[in-house]
Amino acid sequence: MAYEEYLDLYLLAQNNPKALYYVVSFDVVNSKLMIPEKRTILQKNIEIIAQYVYNKLLDSEIRLQKQVVIKDKRFIRPWDSNATELNHNFRDPLIYGDTFQFTVLRDTVTKEEIIEWVNECKEILNMEEEFHIADGYYETNEYSEGRTKYYRTYCLQTLATLHKPRIQKELQKVKKHI
Repeated sequence: MAYEEYLDLYLLAQNNPKALYYVVSFDVVNSKLMIPEKRTILQKNIEIIAQYVYNKLLDSEIRLQKQVVIKDKRFIRPWDSNATELNHNFRDPLIYGDTFQFTVLRDTVTKEEIIEWVNECKEILNMEEEFHIADGYYETNEYSEGRTKYYRTYCLQTLATLHKPRIQKELQKVKKHI
């Protein structure tokens, strides 16, 4: 099934206090219009931003004295030596083309904090690009539970495309039936 077929689970997860995982997603505006040289620089900058924000998340764990990032041995970081794994499900932060996403545990850090850190790094890198930003909750990292709980991969895909009119139209249809 296509991830769009799970938009009902997406909507339900947003109001479910048991949805323990929170994702903030950034997608570069109009990246398709960039010349290849600029896209190459953008890709390197996205990698720098991802590592910068991830380090801020780890600092938050110390500041808050609680877990912020997922501590699941299946999860890998893009800069880890074993990051050649093709399964993007367990990459965090996830960098996929011109989209990058951070997953944290619910009620630890806010979307605003993550945006602030991204903007700090953008300023350091002297980046002018703008982002479509979306955030949301999901309930499980287990594919086998994906029929009844909102699954990570569907959430990542939904948030990366939430700004697209086609997805907004589908979302409105689903809202009417819930």
